[in-house]
Formats: sequence, C-alpha cells, structure tokens
Amino acid sequence: MSRKTIGYVITILTTILVVLQDSFGLTIDPAGAAAGIGAVLTYIFFEAKLDLKAIAAQPGKWKDPKFWITVISAVLAAVEQTFQLGIPVAEVIAVLTMIVGVLFKVQFNKPKPY
Repeated sequence: MSRKTIGYVITILTTILVVLQDSFGLTIDPAGAAAGIGAVLTYIFFEAKLDLKAIAAQPGKWKDPKFWITVISAVLAAVEQTFQLGIPVAEVIAVLTMIVGVLFKVQFNKPKPY
C-alpha cells in the first residue's frame, strides 16, 4: 500500500466519521477534521506533483519527514477527537501543514545533478 493510498484512506474515514458522527454518538470538531483532511490532501497533491516530475522509485519513502508529519497530523486529529485532550488541533495541524509545504518547496527548488 502506498503512502498516498494510506493518506487517502485516512481522509475518507475521517470524512465518513464527520458525516455519520450522530449515528455513532461522536462529537467531532469540524475545524479539527477539516485541518486533518487538509493536511493529508496537501501531502497527496504535492506527492503527486513530485511523482509526475520524477517517475523513478522513491528509495527512502518511509523515511520521508513530509510523510510522517502528515501521518502525525491525521493521527493527532483522531486522538484529540477520541480523548478530548484539549490540544488546539486546528492550529497545530495548520502549522504542520505549512511545514510540509515548505519541505516540498525546498525539494522542488533543489538543483538537479548533472
């Protein structure tokens, strides 16, 4: 299973839980859920953009900090919704999403070896 697929599955599950929250008796903060979904979608968009630029295999894909920051964002939203820890999820995930965007920007601007 690819990292983009994992992100996609997390996004779909979060969306389904938000839509069906009354059926399951959950109280889900829409801002936190939207922030988590936004983080995953940002990752998927930029990874797809990178994949189009370089179709070669990614040897260190599981060591990529962008991937793990995105996973942490999605898990943080889920943990906060489940345990109500009082973490400002929307703000934290917004900062983590900006970091992912900066890391992608740095990666796009790296000089190509000749």
